[in-house]
Amino acid sequence: MDGEQESIALEAPAPIEPVEPNEPENLEATEPVEPGEGEDEEAREPGPDDEDLEEFDWDGKKIKGPKGLKDGVLRQADYTRKTQEIAETRRELEERAQRIDQQSKAGEEEMNARAALISIDSDLKSYENVDWDAWETQDLFAAQAGFRKFQQLKAARGEVAGYLGERQKARTDQAQQETAKRLQETRRYAETQIKGWSEEVDKKVTDFATKELGFTWDMLKGAYNPAVYKTLHLAWLGHQAVNTKPNAPAPKLTEPLRVVAAKANPPARKNLAEMSMEEYVAHRQKQDAQ
Repeated sequence: MDGEQESIALEAPAPIEPVEPNEPENLEATEPVEPGEGEDEEAREPGPDDEDLEEFDWDGKKIKGPKGLKDGVLRQADYTRKTQEIAETRRELEERAQRIDQQSKAGEEEMNARAALISIDSDLKSYENVDWDAWETQDLFAAQAGFRKFQQLKAARGEVAGYLGERQKARTDQAQQETAKRLQETRRYAETQIKGWSEEVDKKVTDFATKELGFTWDMLKGAYNPAVYKTLHLAWLGHQAVNTKPNAPAPKLTEPLRVVAAKANPPARKNLAEMSMEEYVAHRQKQDAQ
């Protein structure tokens, strides 16, 4: 038994001594390592060379990117622009369809109102020659009923006439707004697209359209848009070109006639215009002596 106890004691594990916790490292004391320090220069990943880049405009700025990126970016920009144009066109078409639908409904209502007005006027006409006093004497209750009907017809006519007046005013206001919008668009087109345009040119184009082509100002207001104005401007330029007289050419200077002596083999004589003053005096004296 003693031998067994001794062997057990020998096999018992030794007590574990506590381990002191390691002190935290001072991170601030660690020297910073520069990027790339200690690395092999050849191991670094090379960036793109300038030869592999191309410069192009994007949103009003100059940028550089890998070759091939420009085409993709421009295609995307073109796609975005066309998509926006399609969306804008679709919106305009939808608004136009709504306006047409509203105008159609308003037109039907206005037609019904005009028909009602005609019917009311026809009924009112039957009361034009009524002698209300005589009718009351003859049949008081019938006269009172007839007078109430007459008043109702007059009130109904006032309402229908007022509605038609409002519709007419609305159409007039809309037409004036559309005319003002077209004239503004035409003016903006002329200022930006017609070379050399000015207020004076505009007046000349208008005078040409009214005096030479027979338009009135109301007709021009109703027809003016960028395409019509461009046509009139080109017509005015052509009219100017046709009716402008070319500058007269400068007269050619003719040489004075040379005096030829009636002799065989006459000596060459100078032109009077080529003579000096002394030669001209001698020439005159010789002529006087002859």
